[in-house]
Amino acid sequence: MNTSVLKPGVLIVAIAFLVALLAAACGGGEPEDLEIPVKLEHEKLDPETIKVKQGDMVTLKIEADGPGEFHLHGYDIEQDVGAGEVTDFFFEADITGRFKITFHYSEKEGGEHDEEGENEEGDPNGEREDVEIGILEVQPR
Repeated sequence: MNTSVLKPGVLIVAIAFLVALLAAACGGGEPEDLEIPVKLEHEKLDPETIKVKQGDMVTLKIEADGPGEFHLHGYDIEQDVGAGEVTDFFFEADITGRFKITFHYSEKEGGEHDEEGENEEGDPNGEREDVEIGILEVQPR
């Protein structure tokens, strides 16, 4: 009668393989440094939804069609953006969830106002309201 006995080395390799397989299935890996190009044209962000994982270090490379302020709600961080320039918007994605991204356009070039002192949108300060342009989605790791 021939009985097989697993050698300790083979058993250790098999256990290590199973542990690695489980770790890969359960976790999202290590945080990453991400550079994501985004373009803002006609009050729309491309891509409209930006997806990252919790813990990622994110740099959005923003190119906008007009000057203003880029605002990431939930994280409550803002960045001035110039027209036709690429602006880096850096943050650590430490909070999970879906977060609104808005853009607050700056005063019209040349400060054009009508005789009542208002711009085309009726704002006496020459500014438009925040425009919702996209979503940041931070998924658990």
